[in-house]
Amino acid sequence: MHFFRQILFPLLMPMSWLYGCTIWVRNQFYNLGWIKTISFDKPVISVGNITSGGTGKTPLVIYLAQLLLRNGKKPGIISRGYGRKSQGLVVVHDGKKMKAKVESTGDEPFLIASILKSVPVIVCEDRREAIRHLLNSSKVNIIIMDDGFQHRRVKRDLDIITISANDSKNDYRLLPWGKLREPFKNINRSNAIVFTKTDNFTPPNMLAEFQSVFKGNSIVSSIIPVLMRYDSSGYHKSLPSSEVLFAFCGIGEPDSFFKSIKQLDIKSGGKRIFPDHQEYTESVITELSAQIKSSNCTAIITTEKDLVKLPESFLDEFETFVIKIEVEFETEKAVLDMIQPVLLK
Repeated sequence: MHFFRQILFPLLMPMSWLYGCTIWVRNQFYNLGWIKTISFDKPVISVGNITSGGTGKTPLVIYLAQLLLRNGKKPGIISRGYGRKSQGLVVVHDGKKMKAKVESTGDEPFLIASILKSVPVIVCEDRREAIRHLLNSSKVNIIIMDDGFQHRRVKRDLDIITISANDSKNDYRLLPWGKLREPFKNINRSNAIVFTKTDNFTPPNMLAEFQSVFKGNSIVSSIIPVLMRYDSSGYHKSLPSSEVLFAFCGIGEPDSFFKSIKQLDIKSGGKRIFPDHQEYTESVITELSAQIKSSNCTAIITTEKDLVKLPESFLDEFETFVIKIEVEFETEKAVLDMIQPVLLK
């Protein structure tokens, strides 16, 4: 990827500059109060990022919702529902059961709702409308806004950004030259940083760069990959398979998936990397199935995010394993301290 960025530098640099100007103007409108933000009478936690690609937002949203539940709160989650085949407001989960299919919700909100099971989840392009509906239709007393850092129309009580430890310094240039969705210094708009995907809580290589700019609270997390075997009743913890598995995924940071495969001592007999939020159409499934069979594999391994989009006919064709990702902190107290101001409201 870095090689292609260097090749395309003459084109990417001016595009990046124009993109930066657009973002600057938009943020100035908010900073000067020319675009008003809207407040709600229930606290709002935003989980977002400053870069494109997978930074571990979804596992953190799930972790925070579970933590809030354990502390007597009734969270509800809103998201834009990126990649969905619908428009407007869609109720993913009403707190009692799933209300929509993954095609109408987007893969990440559907996955979040599937795991949490009792937390209302709503997708809508207009986050304000989503919050109003959530507050009017359920008894939630705290809102988690997924991928909300750039969405400034809603005032938040706690702004968290996730930073992948796998990022390099070259990534920290504005799109499309790098991965930044807005200038690096804008991390100061957040209240807290959660470094994700670290190796055993080792601070990321870029920690010094962040500390030189950001003076707020920061904590380090790691991910725990758990091997699960999928069948008609769901998926269950499994020992490493002795079979050779065909691995594929369509996520923002595929290297982290293949790193997990190595950590779990899984034998891979072939692999396929799809774009983030890949839609598994009939033609894609037919091609993927043929590739798996040509690799002499009878079993597959993928991510939870991909699994929720795969048709049952495909899953019946192969023995299926999935890597479940759980976020872990050195102590739960560090996270409780970070969200304490919100817990008191």
